[in-house]
Amino acid sequence: MIYLGFGIIAGAILALPSLALSLLCRNCKFFNLAYGDQMGLTAYLVLFFNVSLGLNFPASVILSLIISAILGVIFYWVIFKPLRRHGPLVLLIASLGLAFVIHNSELAIWGPNPQKYNIPFETGLRLGPFIITPIQLVLIGLSFALTGAIFALLRYTGIGRAMRATADNLELATIRGVDTEMVFIWTWIICSATAGLGGVFLALITTLTPWTGFITLLFLFSALILGGVGNLVGALVGAMIIGIVSECAGILSALAPYKIAIAFAIMFLCLLIRPSGILGKERGF
Repeated sequence: MIYLGFGIIAGAILALPSLALSLLCRNCKFFNLAYGDQMGLTAYLVLFFNVSLGLNFPASVILSLIISAILGVIFYWVIFKPLRRHGPLVLLIASLGLAFVIHNSELAIWGPNPQKYNIPFETGLRLGPFIITPIQLVLIGLSFALTGAIFALLRYTGIGRAMRATADNLELATIRGVDTEMVFIWTWIICSATAGLGGVFLALITTLTPWTGFITLLFLFSALILGGVGNLVGALVGAMIIGIVSECAGILSALAPYKIAIAFAIMFLCLLIRPSGILGKERGF
């Protein structure tokens, strides 16, 4: 039961960035390989403000998320917008190059050693068969609340409806007067800020290294394939399944070091049985 609790925590924390990455894939029609490193970069910015400058933790997070959103728009304008007409493969390769730049920048500035935020250590609370810390409870609550907020934004706001229309048919949305350029900008703002918050969540429950983002991206990739690429609900379902199964593998000590391999095994099994994913449709982006 302890491992199940860890799995629920991991799945809940993966759910938010999985949702945002799925939204980015759905609207921009490519898989952003720099997404994990964007998560790690924001987590490092929080470390800089919190530890190096001595700001309190909430202020450090808010400043870092603002910077993450701004960087996302800059990446879109400078890299991805000019290359969009060349197709998803070129965008994929460009995102890989951006991932290497961010990763090596983190390595050069902060070094390879694990880092921790300047927050007090918390003892676990027992909730039935589960042991959970107050900060983990807060993270789970925030993750579900923000996930609900994103779905509400997509369903009940003008920009959300424009994002859905653009994702379904870019040409038709443009003809109907949707400002698709603004849709792309807001997509990058929302997804970059959400990626950053996901990176902070992960850094709070683990240690932060330059490889944190890349490793997380592997889990997110598995979750998206499992749930169905571009399917937002599927991304949440995939994240929860990957989180729970990967953590429950720790019951067998021999499997504990192979969480990524287990996540990919689940993904490959899904590709063999249902290539479109659990909730995906038989179509591309």
